[in-house]
Amino acid sequence: MAMVDRYKKSGGFIQLLQVIETCGPKKREQFMKIINEETPRWGEAITAKMLSFEKILSWSPEAIMEITAQMNPLAFGTALKSLPQDKFDVFAAKLGPQDRRKFEQIYKEGSPAANEISACLMKVINETRLMFASGALKFDKIDPDLAIPDEIESKLEKGGAGPSSGGNRTADDVVKEASASSGIQLGNPNEVDSLRRKIVELNNVVMALKKDNIMMKDKLDKIKKIA
Repeated sequence: MAMVDRYKKSGGFIQLLQVIETCGPKKREQFMKIINEETPRWGEAITAKMLSFEKILSWSPEAIMEITAQMNPLAFGTALKSLPQDKFDVFAAKLGPQDRRKFEQIYKEGSPAANEISACLMKVINETRLMFASGALKFDKIDPDLAIPDEIESKLEKGGAGPSSGGNRTADDVVKEASASSGIQLGNPNEVDSLRRKIVELNNVVMALKKDNIMMKDKLDKIKKIA
C-alpha cells in the first residue's frame, strides 16, 4: 500500500499536508522521498501547498503581524531563534520600529533548547494553517498558489489539481505534452514515473528560487527606502 492511500478520502490531502508540515526536517525529507517515489502527483501538490516557517517569513509584514497577533509573541520569537543572524536581520528589517524592537529582544535573550525551538516552529505553522481554515488569512491576498481546491484528492487521482490553483500544468500534463510533441509513446510505467519524479524535482527548484526572489525583492525595497 502506498503511503498516501489512506489519505485519498475527502479531506485526506489536508490531513497528510499537516502531518508533513509539522514533523521534523529529517522525517519530512523521508516522507517526501517516499511520496515522490510512489505517487509523484501527490508529492508535487504537497510541495506546492506546504507551509514552512521560511515561506511565512517571506510574506508581507501585515500578514506576519496578523499571525503574531493570534499567538503568543514569545512562541513566534522563539521560532525566530532557528534563523542565523543574517536571515533574522532580513526579517526584522521588514517590521515597524516597535515590532522590530520586540522581536530583537526575544531573539537576543534566553537560550531555549532545540526541542523548544522545534515545538515553536510547529506551533507557528499549525496556527497559520488554522488561520487559513478559519478565514482569518486569505490565500488570494498572500499566495494564491497555496489555495487547496475542493475535492483535490479525486482531482489528483484523475491527473488534475496541479501545484497552482491558477491552472498551472501538472507533471502529467508536461509528460503528455512532451510525448505528443516528440511523437514518442511512453508506454513503460517506469519511464513515465521517472519523468514525473524529474519534474517534481525541477518544481522544487523553482519553488526555492521563487522564495529566494521574494527575499531579494524585500532587501531591494529596504535599500531603496534607505537611499
